[in-house]
Amino acid sequence: ELKETCRKHIASDARFKIFRSIEYNTLKIYTQAFGNKTQNLIINIGDDGFLLDDKATLEFAGVRNETELSFFNHEAYKAYARSPTETKW
Repeated sequence: ELKETCRKHIASDARFKIFRSIEYNTLKIYTQAFGNKTQNLIINIGDDGFLLDDKATLEFAGVRNETELSFFNHEAYKAYARSPTETKW
């Protein structure tokens, strides 16, 4: 449900016009309050934090107060993760 809400917002808000050609299909925890922050300012590249079960609640997936999520295309993420020093994603 969160993914669909985000997609609708991207499609309807003019500020997101440049991002409309991307097929967003994956949510991942970027960081949580009082937790370790990643050194990568684009996305958390670790293997954990993926919200894979679309039917699970955010609480069950480990999302707490002040959790930051990334919403992205999984194939583009894998390509970036293979060579994270390149800034083009």
